[in-house]
Order: sequence, then C-alpha cells, then structure tokens
Amino acid sequence: MRAMHRWTTELLDHLACGRAKLLDAVSATAYPLRGRSPAAGRWSVANVLSHLARTEGQIASMLQRRTTASGSTFADVTRDVAGASIVDSFDGAPVLDRSERVEAPEWAQPDYDMSADDAMRALVKARQRLAGVLTLNDGLDVRAVRQEHFFFGELDFYQWAAFAGFHERRHTEQLREIAAALAGQR
Repeated sequence: MRAMHRWTTELLDHLACGRAKLLDAVSATAYPLRGRSPAAGRWSVANVLSHLARTEGQIASMLQRRTTASGSTFADVTRDVAGASIVDSFDGAPVLDRSERVEAPEWAQPDYDMSADDAMRALVKARQRLAGVLTLNDGLDVRAVRQEHFFFGELDFYQWAAFAGFHERRHTEQLREIAAALAGQR
C-alpha cells in the first residue's frame, strides 16, 4: 500500500488538530450547560456543534458529488510544488477573524432542538465523511473541482477542505467565549 500524498496528510492533520482544540473548548462548558444560550440571540454549545456538523456535512456531500460526477477523469497530482502547503492555498485569516459576526446561510443554521450529544455525534459523522472523501481522492489532482462559497468566492476541492478546518477553529473561539459567559452566570 502506498503512502498518502502529502496534501491529503496535511489536510487530515489540519482537521485533526482543529478537532482536538474544539473538543477541549467543548469540555470547558459544564455538561449540563451545553444546551444553554449565554444570551438572547446567541448560540449554545449544542447550537455551535449542530452548525458545524451541518456545514461540514454539506462540504463533504458537495465534494463527493462533484468528484463522483466527474468520474475517474482526474490525473495524479503532477504540479505538486515541493514544500508548498495545500492548507495555505486558502487564506484562513478572514475565517478566524471574529471581529465581525457573519450570519450563517439558512442551510447551515443549527438544529435548535438538537442536544449537545446528538450534535457531537453528527459532527463526528460529518468528519468521517469528509475524511473519506479526502482519502478516496488521495493523490489525484482535484483542483478543478470548484464550488462557489457565499462569502469567499470560488474555492477548489482542497480549499474547501482547508476552509472546513479554519471554520471549525473560528467556532472553537466562539465555544471558549460561551464557556466564559456561562461560567460568569453561575
């Protein structure tokens, strides 16, 4: 069995590192408080996890549909510039910048009735799907797979995967803010 292409490995590592930080941030909120909103009009931990699960699930589905629709027409990665980071092909700084709120599109709104446990299970499932799509297309040049993002414009396959990791990190910071706000309400 051949080793994974470094782009796949880098993206999977990017996602795994972000997930570890997310889990740490979730654990900062006491279990019974994970369904509580810190203020009117603000999301709870459960809401954030539900939003992330919906978003990542949609990204995985879209990438799977787009690569499947193209059939097996992708060539092996040949223009792999030694040392170039595939994660850095997407500028994550605007995603991480929380100085301005960004309203999630309707399809990415959380299921407000979902518990934190159910949302976490959905998030794990969405990650498995995304990792599966990345692994299935390992070593193939799928940069031609493109889809419009409502805020960032057209992104390619790898940029969408990188975005998923940065998006999760953005909401990890939100989870830390929720934990601090709820701790102050006790």
